[in-house]
Amino acid sequence: MFVVVARRGPNVLPLVWCGNLERGSSGPERAEALIIGGGAVGTSIAYHLARLGMRDVLLLEKSELTAGSTWHAAGLAALYHPGINMKKLHYYSINLFPQLEAETGQSLSFHRPGSIRLATTEERMLEFKYQMQRQGWQQAPQKIIDPSKISELFPLLNMDGIIGGLYNPYDGHIDPYSLTMAYASGARKHGATICLGSPVEGLKPRSDGEWDVVTPRGTVVAKRVINASGFWAEEVGRLTNTELPLVPVEHQYMISKPLRQVQELKTEPPVLRHLEGSFYLRTERGGLLVGPYEKPNKMKVKKDWAIRGVPKGFGKELFQPDLDRLSDHLEVAMDLVPVLRDADVQTVVNGPIMYTPDLLPLLGPYHDLPNMWMAVGFGYGIIHSGGAGKYLASWIVNGEPPFDLNEADPNRFGKWTSREYVFEKAAETYGMNNSYTYPKEERFAGRPTARVSGAYGAMLSRGAEMGFHAGWEQPAWFSTDPNEKGYKPSFRRTNWFEAVGRECSLVMNRVGILDLTPFAKIDAKGPDAATFLDKMLANKLPKVGRTNISHLLTPSGRVYAELTVTRLAEEHFFLVTGSGSEVHDLRWFWVLGIAIGEAMQRCCRRRVIKTIATGRHPGRHRPKALQANSVLAHSI
Repeated sequence: MFVVVARRGPNVLPLVWCGNLERGSSGPERAEALIIGGGAVGTSIAYHLARLGMRDVLLLEKSELTAGSTWHAAGLAALYHPGINMKKLHYYSINLFPQLEAETGQSLSFHRPGSIRLATTEERMLEFKYQMQRQGWQQAPQKIIDPSKISELFPLLNMDGIIGGLYNPYDGHIDPYSLTMAYASGARKHGATICLGSPVEGLKPRSDGEWDVVTPRGTVVAKRVINASGFWAEEVGRLTNTELPLVPVEHQYMISKPLRQVQELKTEPPVLRHLEGSFYLRTERGGLLVGPYEKPNKMKVKKDWAIRGVPKGFGKELFQPDLDRLSDHLEVAMDLVPVLRDADVQTVVNGPIMYTPDLLPLLGPYHDLPNMWMAVGFGYGIIHSGGAGKYLASWIVNGEPPFDLNEADPNRFGKWTSREYVFEKAAETYGMNNSYTYPKEERFAGRPTARVSGAYGAMLSRGAEMGFHAGWEQPAWFSTDPNEKGYKPSFRRTNWFEAVGRECSLVMNRVGILDLTPFAKIDAKGPDAATFLDKMLANKLPKVGRTNISHLLTPSGRVYAELTVTRLAEEHFFLVTGSGSEVHDLRWFWVLGIAIGEAMQRCCRRRVIKTIATGRHPGRHRPKALQANSVLAHSI
């Protein structure tokens, strides 16, 4: 038996016990849910699962809590996010933090001075107005403020060039270490077990769908495993021969020594985001903290880590600072806050954070590995931690996601996602962190992938301007005029407005040809196909030779997916879904089909359902009822 004590300032976290994990020892032999990784996200998942009443929740951390990316994070906490669904994670987290502090008695050092996104161009003001118009989907306590109000809130600013700001009075920043310790304390309070110094060395699927999780102290049998291992996620993935679309990048921020002018402020000023300068700025212990996002040609992608793994022993270490990469951003920061020119540098933090190609996390069940869940790839892990923990825990406990978060589906990147694509997109995404968030935005790094249809060249020759979805190059519009060529985004009417209108008119009044290659196709046939689909789909099945739109529902009646259903024969159906929805929809046929029972089992035994497009199937390790003659998938 061994004991680990984790300290936070003057307080001591309650003792964390972990036995030898061998039969007969006092350590856990089984777990209902086993979480790999003790950062903010992993401890949040443990906390939320235990709080929802799950017994035998076990978290394994290879070294100590917060090791990895959590401990050196800047701790920004903002309600703002351009995505409607992702914003829900932000809202939940910010509302949770004060409650967590009250519940656990652990101070989180949660400061709420508000935040201001600064506009120094008219285009940026249009973006703010666009975001304000989206309030109908998700109300936010944000408003556009004028320069005089900005100066009042942050008196040290040089207001030259600032024409307005998007202000949220409830944003702020939090201490990542204290937050993680509070999650851990809350998790243990609700019955979870946390084991430090427990690296996972093996993950072996069992015939019953559970997992043998191998550690230096023995093996734990886990009903489900949650990979929340931060920048070790790929190492954990390789234990199951899985390559995840992730790469660490270097992120730096500079903290100045205390400044008299900052210390003399009567109230803490808001967190600033200078979007054209591409940096955030806030106060820190009487000084100023500045965190830039370098352009793609200056930032560092840790390709060697993605290929060879994280160096042994790296956990609470940092990279060498490189102020030259930050010089352009710091120059803008010194123009914005002139007292910064007189400041001495206290420290420069340069640490790894994990990026996916689109900066959205991998959050949810992993299709090819039943009972394997992902919670990795968080570029904003601190503010996402509370919401992600609640989202995943609710899904696991209740059997369905609490709301649609398809953009974070861990299965959205397929075999088309090459390493080079991940590297190029991570650099682009990091460098464009503060770029304009246009509607229907297109980004071009890493394109095209291998996912192009046979008509790709022909469409280009006829003026196709390509959009990108789920790896596919798809025509967004066809240009017939020089002004319609090329992607020219805008918050007003774009250069493709007339072209799209013309296309709609031609298709409605004459005829059009649609290339369905990128769409996912599912072929369902066999003696029980109609029975199976009638139970799975909300709409009535169409008659032979007819087509309709139908929906997959969750047990509580929410819409999970939309499909086009064509009935080719009495027991033969052709289903079409979106190019990015194939794995998402197939998994639900499998999961909900098991719940329905015998109809699904008969269908699977008779090989009723298969995918036509890309050879996916609902996983290699199925419940016994489905193993013998399970669903097969074929490419044609």
